[in-house]
Amino acid sequence: MNVSTEQPGLIRRLNAGHVVAIGWVLCAAALAERVPRFASGHRYLLCHSSSALDHLTLTALGLVTAAGVAALVGAIMMQSKESHRPVLPVVWLVVVVALLVAADGVDAHGEALATQLSATPFTEGACDYAPQDYVATPGWFFW
Repeated sequence: MNVSTEQPGLIRRLNAGHVVAIGWVLCAAALAERVPRFASGHRYLLCHSSSALDHLTLTALGLVTAAGVAALVGAIMMQSKESHRPVLPVVWLVVVVALLVAADGVDAHGEALATQLSATPFTEGACDYAPQDYVATPGWFFW
């Protein structure tokens, strides 16, 4: 009989369910911060619509979605192996956080672009009929 008296460390106690739960909670918080109703951000009224801002917004949302998928894929990989390394849950959580940091970086770039676009002087007849309303979210990592 092989009995160990060692207490398992935190890394050994993290299982696939924890990876999914922590990853999805972080992703839900990242999505909530991007909804203007729940978060306060800088509001820009742009004279001309910018496809670059739309592209950056979709990229940031794609990165947040990818973080949620990475949490799920990590959990599936952990379940599929009989004995996974104790560091594997931490690696997948680092991947999730890295994707969320990248999403905040894309948002910070979008805010810088919106600041630049809104600096152009306003002239009555030169603007589009319906100006673009862009709300920049502050993000956790880039202020």
